[in-house]
Amino acid sequence: MGKIKADPQRYRPIANHGHPEMNSDSVQYQEYWSKEMDRCINGFKPKGMKKISGKYYFYLNYYMILGNDGTKGNRKTLIHPWYRKMDHEYFDLYETCKQEGKGMIVIKARDKGFSYMNSGMIAHEFTFFPHNDVGIAAGLQATADAFFDKTKKGLNAIHDNFKHSILKDTDGIRRSGYKQKNKDGKWEIGGYQSTIICRTMDNPEVFKGERVALMVFEEAGEFKHLKNAYMSSKACFMDGDIQFGVPIVGGTGGDITKASKDFMDMYYSSDAYNLIPMFIPANRAYYGYFDIKTGQESAEKAKEKLTEERENIQKSGDNEAYNLHIQNYPLTVEEAFLNTHSARFDISLINAQRTRILSSVDNRSQIQKGYLDWVLGEDDFKVSWRPHPQGPYKILTHPEPEYKNLDIGGVDSYDQDQAGASDSLGSAIIYRRFANTDIPSDYVVAEYTDRPPKKEDFWDGVLKLAVYYNAKMLVEYTKIGILDYFKRMNALKYLKEKPESAHNPGTKTRNRYGVHMNKQVKALMEDLIDDYLREGAEDIWFIDLIDELAVYGFQNTDRVMAFGLCLIHNIDNYRIQASNVEEKKDLGFRYYKMGYKGVPILIK
Repeated sequence: MGKIKADPQRYRPIANHGHPEMNSDSVQYQEYWSKEMDRCINGFKPKGMKKISGKYYFYLNYYMILGNDGTKGNRKTLIHPWYRKMDHEYFDLYETCKQEGKGMIVIKARDKGFSYMNSGMIAHEFTFFPHNDVGIAAGLQATADAFFDKTKKGLNAIHDNFKHSILKDTDGIRRSGYKQKNKDGKWEIGGYQSTIICRTMDNPEVFKGERVALMVFEEAGEFKHLKNAYMSSKACFMDGDIQFGVPIVGGTGGDITKASKDFMDMYYSSDAYNLIPMFIPANRAYYGYFDIKTGQESAEKAKEKLTEERENIQKSGDNEAYNLHIQNYPLTVEEAFLNTHSARFDISLINAQRTRILSSVDNRSQIQKGYLDWVLGEDDFKVSWRPHPQGPYKILTHPEPEYKNLDIGGVDSYDQDQAGASDSLGSAIIYRRFANTDIPSDYVVAEYTDRPPKKEDFWDGVLKLAVYYNAKMLVEYTKIGILDYFKRMNALKYLKEKPESAHNPGTKTRNRYGVHMNKQVKALMEDLIDDYLREGAEDIWFIDLIDELAVYGFQNTDRVMAFGLCLIHNIDNYRIQASNVEEKKDLGFRYYKMGYKGVPILIK
C-alpha cells in the first residue's frame, strides 16, 4: 500500500462535504454527532497526517469568517476558514500554553486573520464547556465592538446541534442558558450558562472579580496602559500559584511613540509575564503567494514582492509612507514597532538604531539597572553601585577612575514635587568624552530618570551620579532647586559653570552655574543633536533615549534635554583634556539629610 498523501483538505471534512443525511432518531445519527463533539474537544488526526487540536477542527469546520473563497477579484464572503500552516502553529501554541500554564503574546502583520482565530477560540470555549467564562479586552470601544460582532456572527453560523439558547445578549455580555420551572413550580436557570464578557480597559480594573478560561487582549498596541491592564487582570486566570486560564496578548505592532510601547516591552520581556512569544511576518500566508486549496505558501517569493513594494515607495521620497508600509507589513519583529511620523531629527537614523538594539539579545541586555548608595567613610564620601532589576539608574559603562575630566553630565531637573497633569520626569545623563584612542568615547554611558515623591530625592540621586562618575553636571540655571541643593551640600564642584558656547553677550543674566535655555541655546542644542545623530546614532544604546528623540517636540522628552545639555557641555570643554588622575583628592563636600520642613541636618 502506498503512502497516504498529506492533503490539508482532509482537515476540513465538514467544510468540504457537509454532514451526511441521517434520521435524527437513529443510533447512527447519535454516534455521528458524538464523534463530531469529540473531534471538536479532543482534536482530529487524519490517517498519515499531523493531529490538529479540537479548537482548530471546530474553527475549520464549524466556524464562519469573512474571507476569500478562492475566486480572484471576488468580494469576501462568509466561508469556513482555509487550512493554513501558520494557523496550525498558532492553535498548537495555544495548546502548549494550556498545558504549561502560560499565555501567548503575538505580534503580527496586517490581514493575518488573528482576530478571527481568537474569536473562534472564544466561541469554542463558550460552546463546549459549561459554566465557562471567557473575556475579550480591548483598548478602544470600536475594537471591542468589532471583535464581539465577529464572535457573535461566527456563533450564529455554527450548526444547530452545537448552538445554545441565549439567556442574555447585550453590548458587552452574551450568556447561554434558559429559564425553566422546576418541580416546585419555581423558575431556575438551565443550560450551559457560559458567558462571553467584552469590555474596554480605560479602567484596568474592569475585569476585577471575573474568572476566565481564556482572555484575549485584542489589538494590544491600542491599550493606553497595557502592562497595567494585564497585571490588573492576572487574577482572572490564576488560582493561587496555578494558572488555569490562557491570556492571549496580541495584535499588529504600532508606532512606538504611541500606546504600543508597553506591547513591545512585554514581547521582549515575555518570560517576566509568563508569556510565550510568537511573531507572524507579512510574508506568511500572503494572498497571491498562498494556495488556499493545498495550504502551501511561497514565503520567499512573498518576501521578494513586499521588498519590491517597499523600494518603490522609498523611491517616491515619502519617508512616512515608507515607514508605515514596513510597520504594517513587517518581515521582522523590530519592523513592527517603528516611529512613522515626521520628526525634528532624522527618523530613519533613529529607527535604524532601534532595530539594531532590539534585534539582538546582547544589545538589549547590555544596559545594567541598579541603585547608587552613599558610603560614609572616615575622610570622604563615596558612592557604591548595587545592581537591581528595578533600579532607576541605567549604566552601559562604569567609571574609569584613573581618568579625570573624562565624563560629563547634563540634567533636566524640576522644582515641584508633583508634575500635575504632566508626565514629566527628571533626567540626568552621563556622557563620555574623548580621552585617547584606547578608550571608546563620545557616547552616553549612564542615565538616571525618575520622579521620586520628594524633589530633594531626585536632586540627591543626581548628586550620587555625579560623584560616581566624578562628573560636572550642566543644568538649566532657572531650575534653582537643584542649584541650591548642591550648594547646601557643599558640592558646587559637581556643577558645570556657565558655558561660553551658550553665552549671549546681550543677556543680563549673571549666573555662575548652569545655562539659560533660551531660543538661541535651544537651537544650538538641537543642531548639536542633529550632528551627533548623523555621525554617531549607532552609539546610543539607551532605548528610552532613542524613543524620545523620535518624539522630540511632540511629547515630554526629559532624556533628550539632558542629552542635549551634555552635548553643549562637551563643546564647551574642548580646551579641557581628559587625562590620567595623578593623585586622589578629597571629594570635598559635607553630607546632609533633609529634616523637618526641608531643613538640612548635618550627618558628617
